[in-house]
Amino acid sequence: MDVKEILYNAINNYKEYRIVSDIAQGNSSEALNAICNECMPLLENLEGGKSENLISFAESFIHYLLTVALIPSQRKTVHAGIEIDVVIPDVRTLASSPQDAIIVTFPKTDDHKFIQKQVAELTKIQPHKDNIWFILKNTLPLEARVYIINQNKKTYFMNIINDIISFLSNKKQSKLRLFRI
Repeated sequence: MDVKEILYNAINNYKEYRIVSDIAQGNSSEALNAICNECMPLLENLEGGKSENLISFAESFIHYLLTVALIPSQRKTVHAGIEIDVVIPDVRTLASSPQDAIIVTFPKTDDHKFIQKQVAELTKIQPHKDNIWFILKNTLPLEARVYIINQNKKTYFMNIINDIISFLSNKKQSKLRLFRI
């Protein structure tokens, strides 16, 4: 079994309609918590780096959640020569109105210097440091918003979809409100 199989088995057990309902009612943390609780013990038993498996899971899960909630985003893109894991809503908004865009990054390492370098690179294209979000296994002092996902501190990660929705709902750029929620 791999990371995606573990995730999609948990999603099937929880049911997609229930995930969408939880998100629509502002209770996305319930769905995230239930699915993480099912997946975390299985992820720990996978071969490979524990941190890498956990962050790969978080990235796959966020991609899935953005898709089912119809939250506009671009994934695995490049802007001004800098690789971006996820930009919400899109690179065009990031370029023209960075205050209205979020960059979400999933470093698959615990190397503090590498992560600090990523922060420095991303601030070149996103000067609003609070709009740069890192998903990490353990907390690090960064000049960016940090969401923690691990067995003991997963509560931080549980709020990410509610935080994204809140961020987007406060922006005037709502030209395409296609959210399923």
